[in-house]
Amino acid sequence: MLFRSLVFTYTILSSQTDTNGISIDANSLSLNSGTLKDAAGNDATLTHSAVTDNASYMVDTTAPTVSSIAITSASGIQNSTLNAGDTVSVTVSMSEATTVTGTPRLALNIGGTTVYANYASGSGTSSLVFTYTILSSQTDANGISIDANSLSLNSGTLKDAAGNNATLTHSAVTDNASYMVDTTAPTVSKASSSDKIIIIDYTDN
Repeated sequence: MLFRSLVFTYTILSSQTDTNGISIDANSLSLNSGTLKDAAGNDATLTHSAVTDNASYMVDTTAPTVSSIAITSASGIQNSTLNAGDTVSVTVSMSEATTVTGTPRLALNIGGTTVYANYASGSGTSSLVFTYTILSSQTDANGISIDANSLSLNSGTLKDAAGNNATLTHSAVTDNASYMVDTTAPTVSKASSSDKIIIIDYTDN
């Protein structure tokens, strides 16, 4: 059967990258032990011009990775201390723009107890924000910390524009004294009076 349009295919391999787009050098067509002939049996001339980088067909097989994780802000914080109802925000910086679906989460360590900050914003950028609202009875006098490899998909996805799944491994974040937690109200420990002066002592963490 004779055709004027011949189709060649190639399957991209892992680790291959081309940020400019696939190109084709001049005279790249070869017989590879095959034949290209017309109906009269004439061998095809294989010379051809180059095809420049085609930005519609770039190649990216590199997964996005976690560059850093940091507690970046908190609503309601006073004197570096969070109370019940305050919300802490943690920013996960990725190596490239990352698209989020679902609700990935990040495990936080508050006073030795694991809690989960849920994904809140940043899809399509390299800065993904996770938030957690402090509950009553939670306490951390040293500051919130994050164990290594605490980022999880939670049935969601983290992918780059090419569809590569993000690598979730990351380093630990040590106790951050700028984000301590104290939800315990001060109480009266002792009351006394002397010469019409009333003295009240409070206990507080």
